[in-house]
Order: sequence, then structure tokens, then C-alpha cells
Amino acid sequence: MERRLFVKLSAFTAMALTLPMVHGCGGSKEMAVAQPYLLSQLVDDKTINQAGLAYRKTHAAEDNKEKLSQLLLGGKDAALGKNEIQAMLDKQVTADFKQGNTLVVKGWVMSVTEARQCALYSLLKS
Repeated sequence: MERRLFVKLSAFTAMALTLPMVHGCGGSKEMAVAQPYLLSQLVDDKTINQAGLAYRKTHAAEDNKEKLSQLLLGGKDAALGKNEIQAMLDKQVTADFKQGNTLVVKGWVMSVTEARQCALYSLLKS
């Protein structure tokens, strides 16, 4: 692993462990799914949107709202409220980092869950 990638991953993991894990995301349930909470503490909306666009370009099979929502929620959408959705996704992000299920998008090391959230965010904001 390159040193730069290791440092970024270590810093992001430290943030994930120290930030509160449950966050009420204002707006619709759809936006609660699309808002990568931990990443949004570090970057602005423009950066999230750009990361989402980049992920969609490299993962064309996931380039639609329904597919991304299914991958993120696994069919649990109707049964969960906004806070529950955010808590579930935050746990998925933490699990992704622990399992090494990460990728680099636009220079950011992020979990696959976060990358998918960014992609959905970019679709909803377009």
C-alpha cells in the first residue's frame, strides 16, 4: 500500500471512530440514503457530487437511482425511518473500512458504501 493512501485511510478511519455515528439528515428518506455523513463532515456538497459523478463513470452498471438504492438499502427502505437509514449506512461504512472494502475516488479513500452514496447524491442533485 502506498504511504499516501495509508495516511489518508488511517486519518479517515480515525474520523469514523471519533465522530458520532447517528445523524439525523434533514430532508427526505432518499436524501438520507444519498448523504454520506462521515464524508460530508470533511468535504462540501460540490466534492460529494464530483465523487459521485466519477464513481458513476467507472461503475456504469450502478448508474441509476433504483440500482444504487437497492445496493445501499438491500430492500429495507420502506421499513426504516431517516435516522435508522443513516445509522444502518454508517455501520456499513465502518464495516467496509474494517474489511478493506474501499476505493479511491477523486483522490479520496472511501468505502464502497460512501462511493455509492455519492453516486446517488449526484443523481438526485442533477
